[in-house]
Amino acid sequence: MQLKKIILMILPIMASSCAIFGPSYEKPVVETPQTWQSHPTNVQFVESGVNLSDMSWWNRFNDEKLNELINQALENNNDIQTAIGNITSAAAQLQQVKMNWVPTVSLGGSASFGSTFNSSTSSSNPAISSSSNILGANNNFNFYSAGLIPSYSINIFQQLKQQDAAKANLALATTNKDAVRLTVISQLTASYFTLLALNEQLEQQTELSTNLSKLLELVKVQYQYGLANINDVQNYQQKISEAKMQIPGIKQNIVVTQNALQVLVNRTTYKITSNHKFTAINTNGIIPANLPSTVLNNRPDIRMAEEQLKIANANIGVATTNFFPKINLTTPIGGYNAQLGNLFSSSGDFWTAQIMAVMPILNLSLYSLITQAKGQYYVAYYNYVKTTKSAFADVNNSLSGYEQTQQTYKEANVYYDTVSSTSKLNTLNYKNGYISYPASLSSQIANNNAKIILIQTKLQELQSIIALYQSLAGGYNYKNSDKPKKFDNSLDA
Repeated sequence: MQLKKIILMILPIMASSCAIFGPSYEKPVVETPQTWQSHPTNVQFVESGVNLSDMSWWNRFNDEKLNELINQALENNNDIQTAIGNITSAAAQLQQVKMNWVPTVSLGGSASFGSTFNSSTSSSNPAISSSSNILGANNNFNFYSAGLIPSYSINIFQQLKQQDAAKANLALATTNKDAVRLTVISQLTASYFTLLALNEQLEQQTELSTNLSKLLELVKVQYQYGLANINDVQNYQQKISEAKMQIPGIKQNIVVTQNALQVLVNRTTYKITSNHKFTAINTNGIIPANLPSTVLNNRPDIRMAEEQLKIANANIGVATTNFFPKINLTTPIGGYNAQLGNLFSSSGDFWTAQIMAVMPILNLSLYSLITQAKGQYYVAYYNYVKTTKSAFADVNNSLSGYEQTQQTYKEANVYYDTVSSTSKLNTLNYKNGYISYPASLSSQIANNNAKIILIQTKLQELQSIIALYQSLAGGYNYKNSDKPKKFDNSLDA
């Protein structure tokens, strides 16, 4: 009780001075703008109370298959499960540090036997005479003791700093899981739209090759009758080859994208199909965006950088507190017997108490540990500053990218509508006998090329939308959980 009172008296005094056991943590002040540089017309900056990290923004596309895939990925993705495992490990590490405040209790025992020589029992010393009686006439002796051995060894101030570091490490693991979830959502959405785009592009590329082949046959007939020259024939043969060369690459990309989706949802025999046409996906509407202050609090990479800074700050304290005394306390208690033959019958009980405090007087290597910890803090500090600045640049780039791809897609859409109208009109004119079949085929080929351009630019627009939501840290809190999955065996205990 006296030791506890002393500790409680010393602790507030020591805690009152930051310099005694390391610096207190202060969040770096990084200058941040109040608004973003880019302001696309379809982006609305919402109030700070609206948190995009809670928003399932992919629902705006009204695609049940996409929603299903994201739910499966968030539940089964291996990287997310790995991150959850790291959280479990970090939580256990924190609990271990907390348990250092609790004394340990061990069960121990010892036994000895031997023989004396050159001993004399003729002594006036009562202790020696007593020992002679125990040893016996043949000078042989044996002895055992057994009992509980409580022990307590702690550097109080170091324990406090280790606990701070363990808490920050747990927060770092949790934030890393959020970062993984954000990446998985973005990767899956981008891969899903890419798969739809590739499937539709393959249809158009195949149709383009077919139309070019039909037109080539007509040009060959014209060449036979002198209505076309060999250059016309070779020109269309070249166009057919160029069109057909694209098909294997598209098919390969479909396989790669399909496999990427299977890995993301952690299913190896899962054929991902959708009834949705890629060009029918609605990308219109206002995109909500948070202001810089909210993004600063939501971005997992910034939060991770700050937790690393907290760990580095706590480690300075851990290194500094090596100079403080380490308290060792032990109080064995048990029984003994002077004869091993009576192993389970104690002839007496005993207890002892020992307390010791040690602290370094001359250990120059400890100063190097402090310098090393400060160097790690220095690195973590500027990594935090860099991460914060990079995050704002990332959002600005994403906003600008979305604005540019949106304009490009609008132009591509106008171009396709014009070519498509012309193609439909020429098809009708051909049926009515106003134009030739080659002229009608040429307009269909132009329509195929315009549709391929439209697909590619629409995919770029969708990818810019996904990149924007990722840079704004949107959606990672959707159905967020740290609970590990079950193995259904003894590992679940």
